[in-house]
Amino acid sequence: MMRILNDDDREKVMEYLERNHIETTFLIGNVTEFGLENDNEKRRCGDYYGYFEDGKLKGVLPFYNLGSCIPHYESEGAVDAFSKIMKERRFETLLGMERIVKPLYERIKDYKIIHTCSDDSYFINKRFKPFYVEGAVFKDALDYDIDKVVEFIITANKNGFGREMDREMAIKQLTQRGKEEDFIFLIKNGRIVAQANIQAYTSKINQIGGVFTLEEERSKGYCKAIVSELCRRIVARGKVPTLMVRKNNTPAVRAYKALGFDFYDDYLIIEFL
Repeated sequence: MMRILNDDDREKVMEYLERNHIETTFLIGNVTEFGLENDNEKRRCGDYYGYFEDGKLKGVLPFYNLGSCIPHYESEGAVDAFSKIMKERRFETLLGMERIVKPLYERIKDYKIIHTCSDDSYFINKRFKPFYVEGAVFKDALDYDIDKVVEFIITANKNGFGREMDREMAIKQLTQRGKEEDFIFLIKNGRIVAQANIQAYTSKINQIGGVFTLEEERSKGYCKAIVSELCRRIVARGKVPTLMVRKNNTPAVRAYKALGFDFYDDYLIIEFL
């Protein structure tokens, strides 16, 4: 059985998500901060569908206002139920562990126009090895010049992630964040050269993302240094750092492995038009 979930379902939903906490990090962070009821003014709110077998929750299918769909299920029976809804709903991005996402993608691909497909690896760090760059200064987003911060975020999204973003969207990205979702910048010689943030968190992990270095400043260790700074903060909280990286991004893979990250699972990010 499928039905829309609401805040009355919160306890059973969180129990399900925590049972699969590494695979449902985004969902845990969003439900923790914004609940299960949709608020169209908040990018990380959305519609949550639940899949039930014998009265027990066996899958969660969320459609977020920012355009992403991040499904998870424990029972193969959810694939048919999820795919029927996904064929009818409009969303921009489908993401998750490959073994979860790929069966759904195969069911819906003929009903969507595919823009890009990113073949990633999900990394987890249980043996952190710090890295430093001399002269690098780290600033939290709201503790630095807001105009420079917003300008850099817009540049990072356009040049690093192929996404158009205006000032209003950038400010929402900065302000609609959870208590552990640090957004930091690396300053070198008085100039922002790199960014990274914690995308989501659970009781056990913090997931790093949004890593970007200006093109003219690459190969100087800034990416490695800013991820190291977030790892330092995460480990200090008694939690484990995780992140996704494209398999063909050899420099980043090498840098993350040097920081102590190890492969956990294959990850897919599919964008639609």
